[in-house]
Amino acid sequence: MEIFTHSPMSKAILKLFLELENYISTNHQNLPHGAVKAYIFGGCAFHIHTNARGSNDVDAEIQAIPLLKKEDIIIFLEQNDIEYIDENNLETNLEFDRGFNTALASIDPDYIDRTIPLITESIVEVYLVSALDLAISKLARLSDRDIEDIRILFQLKKFSLDQFKISANNAKDYYATPEQLESNIRYMISLLSELSE
Repeated sequence: MEIFTHSPMSKAILKLFLELENYISTNHQNLPHGAVKAYIFGGCAFHIHTNARGSNDVDAEIQAIPLLKKEDIIIFLEQNDIEYIDENNLETNLEFDRGFNTALASIDPDYIDRTIPLITESIVEVYLVSALDLAISKLARLSDRDIEDIRILFQLKKFSLDQFKISANNAKDYYATPEQLESNIRYMISLLSELSE
């Protein structure tokens, strides 16, 4: 599965977590690999999967061992924007979005099994959610942009219609308001079915 990790934006995303690694290793000794795990969602994940437009906000699920205070990690990420030159040769900023919460998104609980490793063998390990799980995470809000993103991922053959149906229904079983999500799932299955014909 092709991903794009060498674009200016992708490099900036990885740089953010490398800076977190440096910060943690300065303050703590002998931490295991994966003491912090970051799972990339949102526009940044869409960019890495497609090399298309991204978001300047980093949406990520952060997990940390009890020895590390997760709130300190979030504050560090929030206070350390990454400046970079984008593909149009313009200076731009990449910012961590503390507001992202997988509890509010539509998430298949098996998403971690399908993640793609970006940085491993480090204190801070970084994983990209699969294109399938990225699409599923967009079902709760399902704005016009979300619909377009799901369509693009599907047309790039990043997942099949059957995979989408199974994963969407898994997410629905764990979602706070399954009735609303069910309606969005039906709509997207109908749209993707038309694209398959």
